[in-house]
Amino acid sequence: MAIFLVSGCYNPGGRSWMIPVSIDPSDLSYTPAHEESFEMRRNQVIESLGGAKVILRSWDQHSHNRHQFRPNNYFYYLTGHEGPGTYAILDGDSDSPFILSSPAQSMRAKIYDGSQLSAEEIHARFHPHQVLSRREAMALIDSLLQTDAPIYMDRSDRLFEYELKARVPEDHQVEFRHIGELVDEMRAIKNSTEVERMQKACDITALSLTRVMKQCKAGMYEFEMEAVIEGTFLEHGAQMPGFNSIVGSGPNSTTLHYEPNDRLMEDGDLLLMDIGAEYGYYTADITRTIPVNGRFTPEQRSIYELVLKAQKAAIEQMVSGNYHSAVQDTAKIVMNRGLHELGLVTDPQSPWQVTFYTIHGTSHFLGLDVHDVGSYHERRLEPGMVLTIEPGIYFRENALEQAQEMFQREADSTEIADFIRQIAPVYEQYLNIGVRIEDDILITQDGNINLSRYAPKEVDDIEQIMR
Repeated sequence: MAIFLVSGCYNPGGRSWMIPVSIDPSDLSYTPAHEESFEMRRNQVIESLGGAKVILRSWDQHSHNRHQFRPNNYFYYLTGHEGPGTYAILDGDSDSPFILSSPAQSMRAKIYDGSQLSAEEIHARFHPHQVLSRREAMALIDSLLQTDAPIYMDRSDRLFEYELKARVPEDHQVEFRHIGELVDEMRAIKNSTEVERMQKACDITALSLTRVMKQCKAGMYEFEMEAVIEGTFLEHGAQMPGFNSIVGSGPNSTTLHYEPNDRLMEDGDLLLMDIGAEYGYYTADITRTIPVNGRFTPEQRSIYELVLKAQKAAIEQMVSGNYHSAVQDTAKIVMNRGLHELGLVTDPQSPWQVTFYTIHGTSHFLGLDVHDVGSYHERRLEPGMVLTIEPGIYFRENALEQAQEMFQREADSTEIADFIRQIAPVYEQYLNIGVRIEDDILITQDGNINLSRYAPKEVDDIEQIMR
């Protein structure tokens, strides 16, 4: 029976923030329904191989940069297997089109790391046509590398790519291809299980953000907020962040991928948090920007409300059939108009002037990876896609000095100098304000669902929670 915690805060005279977060990890159990979805993916890949072979590994325990073992995305997506030291081979021309290996289990490994699944357990759970020992798997891989068949492998596992190429005989050539060519478009459309895991990841992340809003105050360090965030992740079964947590205050709010998280927060700062819990290997990616002292200044509020207006307009465009590019264009148009009204853009038709403030794109796929795979080029949105929407405006300390170098290809030096001269007095009023607001949107048949809807983002709501 699922256990739900209703978390958040309640104000009898205003809004309530109720975030249902399940602490029951049974939704991560491997079920027959899961097995069927993994089998369907494998069969689709096998049917498209045309004589090519697939060789993947789960990643060896020492070839990753997370604080605990996590299977490679492509390996997991096609097998459901979560254990280290395992190989998967797909071969449509073989009597055993799906092969898994069992990891080598030395006595030292058993003592230090615990026992891994046996060959019998792997067969019973994942139903490969054959389970090989590590030695047998490497012998089969060597034999495949001596044929003329192209090999699909995971180019993101660069060490394994190097090892495979090193095993090719000197007098032989093998055509290596990226497995993403066959799988990326499959991964762009999420099934119900994937959406459920992403929803829970978003709920946990929303709860962590709400807790920060309650605890944040001047005189605390950024890493104290990071501890609240990642402690909440662990408390609710999200064993790792999906990416390094960005918790930047004051001038750090204007650094896109700021990671030290070690500054003492001051009264009057904004705090930008770009974070995501990973649940069952699927990550959230939510950004909220809050005033450290609980109250936005007029300048902070004007930029925040402009970014929020742009985000809401873009979300309205996130429906099936619309182009992905239209979503980003909508956000940019709204921000450009608003910046012009504030005296921060001299020519609202100038594409480089709005780029000066916004810098980055405003949407990307989300899933097993924070920047998940899938093509954006001339791409229409489809039901089952999950994408972020994250407009942002940043007033960096040295931005005016950097403008000539940044845009020398887009405009001549006189135009840039004139822009700097006109906007400089206004720019100083907003110095060190960085605002980004990011939500995770599921495209549906008749619209969209904001998976991160529980994370407060209205100015009045944030200020009320922080009182």
